[in-house]
Amino acid sequence: MSETLRTSYDEFPYQSVPLAQTHPDLLATLGRLFGLEPPPIERCRVLEIGCSFGGNVIPMAEMLPHSEFIGIDFSAVQISQAAAEVSALGLANVRLLKMDIREFGDAFGRFDYIIAHGVYSWVPNEVQEKLLEICARQLAPNGIAYVSYNTLPGWAMRGLVRDVMLYQSRRLSDPKMRVQQARAVLDFLAESLQGSTSPYCAMLREEAHFVRQQPDYYILHDHLEEINEPLYFHQFMERATRHGLRYLAEAEFKSMLPGDLSPEAQQTLERVALDLMQREQLMDFLRNRTFRQTLLVQQARSLIRNLSPERLFALRVATRAKPLNEAPDERSTAMEEFRAPDGSRLTTQRPLTKAAMMALAQNSPAAVPFGELCHLAKARLGAPGPIVAVEMATLASDLLQCFSVGVVELHSMASPFVVEPGDQPRASAFARLHATRGARVTNLRHEAVDLDEDARRLLNLLDGTRSHEKLAALASPAESVAAALAKLRPTLSRLARQALLVS
Repeated sequence: MSETLRTSYDEFPYQSVPLAQTHPDLLATLGRLFGLEPPPIERCRVLEIGCSFGGNVIPMAEMLPHSEFIGIDFSAVQISQAAAEVSALGLANVRLLKMDIREFGDAFGRFDYIIAHGVYSWVPNEVQEKLLEICARQLAPNGIAYVSYNTLPGWAMRGLVRDVMLYQSRRLSDPKMRVQQARAVLDFLAESLQGSTSPYCAMLREEAHFVRQQPDYYILHDHLEEINEPLYFHQFMERATRHGLRYLAEAEFKSMLPGDLSPEAQQTLERVALDLMQREQLMDFLRNRTFRQTLLVQQARSLIRNLSPERLFALRVATRAKPLNEAPDERSTAMEEFRAPDGSRLTTQRPLTKAAMMALAQNSPAAVPFGELCHLAKARLGAPGPIVAVEMATLASDLLQCFSVGVVELHSMASPFVVEPGDQPRASAFARLHATRGARVTNLRHEAVDLDEDARRLLNLLDGTRSHEKLAALASPAESVAAALAKLRPTLSRLARQALLVS
């Protein structure tokens, strides 16, 4: 790895954040949907290549104390800070190592899950090959690897914006000055192309607008580094196949489905795509895709591409969706709509499905075992007793459709958080540590959460040793007990629903 690249990360570190799409829970779930038997998440070995400050791997290690985690990164500054966090948290199941990818060898053993986010497109070809070699040689037989990379054709226009920024900053060596000049030329593009109606100008203006909204570290490392190699999906898979790897899925599952295309485009796609690989590549052309998060498995693994609703029976279901109707009619065949925060929606008139969605909403965002969900739905309909096979299959089929459009989530592991605060509520140590530094923390769904000042102060007190009365007195010492408790309870409830309180 070039010394220039190493120095740029030491002097201008890349922000390290939780990436829910890389969590072993999601990888295992997608593996199960395609007929794989992934290693148990609760006791697994995980490798993260390019772990930066550990913002992704450290909260995973806290969440899964019986699993083993190794993170490597070639920036001494980033690894040093990550190691300090591990020490502060007292975690014994994670090792973070300053290391060039090319130095990583068989002595580290095999891993059930390998994660490489934001690495592949930004390193030389020999390092790309080494990354795939690690996945092939050190992935457990039923293991799953996650590799993200920039893709064509979408990155062609973004690459043009990168070229403009590189040209404008070509004579500068100071990272801050380079970013400053890059932002200046982005402003120039946005202003100069304003009002132009040509398709070229419209696309260039849109890309310039996207990049100028990004933070400085993103502009420097994603656009101004010496190497940034986008490639077509089929090219990436040709390389992966040479190493003995095969395609499992995309971490963003709904991107594998053509639901956003017109019916005519879907019909044509079905006719001209000879196999899954060609279908995925053609959809990239249709969508002008810029980025992929591809999951790989050993070539010898047998996969079942036909998704069966029965595979949900062993999984857990969660949702962020809420009913549009404040009092939905669950027992009739009246049409009801449920909508997720991202706009994904389900419209159904099936009573069992409506009741299941209401049960999930009541427990949101916790994941409910499918069998338990069936019983909860039946009880809501006033029909207690065993659920019959045809009802289970029907509900599973509906929920699989919901998963495919993003209305519900599927999970392999139990939620490590509670949605109602207990008598002595406790927040995760990682969240409490980060709450002392700022308003953004990582929750137990492996997401970044922004807190208001009251919630941030309270979170620091939630170590599992204090009652509600004690917490109220500490949080609002100038108020009466009754007033302090009245103020405390909604904040505690909000923290619980943000998945910040440990089970």
